[in-house]
Amino acid sequence: MLSQIIRSAAVAALLSALGANAFLGASMDKIMRRAYIPANATDVTAITSPSGVTLRYKQPGKAGVCETTPGVNSYSGYIDLAPNAHTFFWFFESRSDPANDPITLWLNGGPGSDSLIGLFQELGPCNVTQNLTTEVNPYSWSNASNLLFLSQPVGTGFSYGSEALGSFNKITGSFMNATQANVTGRYPVVDATVLDTTDLAAVAAYHVLQAFISALPQLDAKVGQKKQFNLWTESYGGHYGPSFYNYFYNQNLKIANGSMSGYELNFNSLGIGNGIIDEYTQAPYYPEFAVNNTYGIKAVNDTVYSYMKFACNMINGCLDYITYCRQALETGQDNLATLTLCSEAQDMCRDNVEAPYYSYSGRGVYDIRHPYEDPTPPTYYIKYLNQGLVQNALGVDLNYTNSNTDVYYAFQSTGDFGYPNFIKDVEILLNEGVRVALYYGDADYICNWFGGEAVSLAINYTHKAQFAAAGYQPFTVDGTEYGEVRQYGNFSFLRIYEAGHEVPFYQPLASLAMFMRTINHLDIATGSLPVTSNLTSTGLANATHTEPFVALPSTTSSTGSSASMSATGAARLPMYYKS
Repeated sequence: MLSQIIRSAAVAALLSALGANAFLGASMDKIMRRAYIPANATDVTAITSPSGVTLRYKQPGKAGVCETTPGVNSYSGYIDLAPNAHTFFWFFESRSDPANDPITLWLNGGPGSDSLIGLFQELGPCNVTQNLTTEVNPYSWSNASNLLFLSQPVGTGFSYGSEALGSFNKITGSFMNATQANVTGRYPVVDATVLDTTDLAAVAAYHVLQAFISALPQLDAKVGQKKQFNLWTESYGGHYGPSFYNYFYNQNLKIANGSMSGYELNFNSLGIGNGIIDEYTQAPYYPEFAVNNTYGIKAVNDTVYSYMKFACNMINGCLDYITYCRQALETGQDNLATLTLCSEAQDMCRDNVEAPYYSYSGRGVYDIRHPYEDPTPPTYYIKYLNQGLVQNALGVDLNYTNSNTDVYYAFQSTGDFGYPNFIKDVEILLNEGVRVALYYGDADYICNWFGGEAVSLAINYTHKAQFAAAGYQPFTVDGTEYGEVRQYGNFSFLRIYEAGHEVPFYQPLASLAMFMRTINHLDIATGSLPVTSNLTSTGLANATHTEPFVALPSTTSSTGSSASMSATGAARLPMYYKS
């Protein structure tokens, strides 16, 4: 039976991000083959924030690491929130006007995937070359904003609860200490069950952010504290962004009324790229995008397509199980039964509605135009961050991994994937006047723009009808059309042409323009009109642009069955990790 085949193909279920940044892929496998234990970082500076939190940092740019633009400073290190909570940060001054430009927090998703993915592959100040050196990224979003990258939740990237020598289990991807396996390096150790939902991660991130901002005058007096604040995120960030922003907003209210102390954030914008915001709304679009996308690619045959649709809509199928999960949550019982129902919903939807494409199409998870084993974006940054000189410049003594399986499994066990509150969080933020920008690369499968458009229309905020009535207007930069946008007032949905999951990698110029127009409250389509309460895009009711069919390389299997195995031989299902 097809469902049994798919479930057996997910024995190591949801282990890793496939394609460009494989969790247990070739890059990780090479790291695991040899032992390398980083030395302790030297010349680390420590300061104590007004809130009593220690920040340990270095200035990597002075050692030639990443941002080397003259006069532009960068800082990396740890925010030691508690004895078992050490969050890695990397902060870059704006290249333009750090004293007056806003602060933008960037988060990748996963859950358990590191925000340095976005830094090096998408929008940060530098890219890593094949010879493991960095080059300046002329399209970095630091051209317009100070940028803060956090490796969260704890255990992700260089962040840690504690440190230990060990390696990773090649079947589960979980960390194994020196008594359990051969030592390949020093890695983060964390009890991932402490922060096993998006809402809990939001609380932790808020405290980290408060500690960082309160210490900014000591860290970088040029930047200061009184800044506009933006939160931009991607993929599983469709959960993170709304939840985090809404939690931050509620804490702001408490600070404003004097019921708690802290730094009041000056909210400006929330941006979500190729986000999984609401599974109930987005799941039905996996089979549709697999066969009816705008590239003319029929990725699966009629039998698989029909199965995906049936699994989504059948009695006790994907949509029913999400409903059961949400009904259980509404009873207020946060117990094993509720968590199991929600986890079952995730398994049902991912294994049977989303995953047949991975098993049978042979096409890319994050770019339908590419083969399943997609070499783009390149992952040179992983090796780069595992060099001693670089680690010392960053102030770290850990081996680098770009994702943490234990964090992913912890979120999976709670069923966080199908929770209903993220779309509601967006509704609240829009009604409070926050500028919200959704953008989707139109070649991405795992968080495809069909589902993204459906979410944008499902958000039940005050101006839902006016937004739906707005037309799709060409999104142009320097006279070139890069996409189509629907916008009403403070809310926009942008489809970007010829871009996969990590939009800034594929369309760097257009992405920078979109970001600058959003944070400066200009219309997305032209960048020439100020955003007013009733600004309305004009054009057709539907996004109709199409692209020519893209054939797979002749060496790629059309079945996809061999591509569904990791470099270690373990079957796997992708994470929403490049978010």
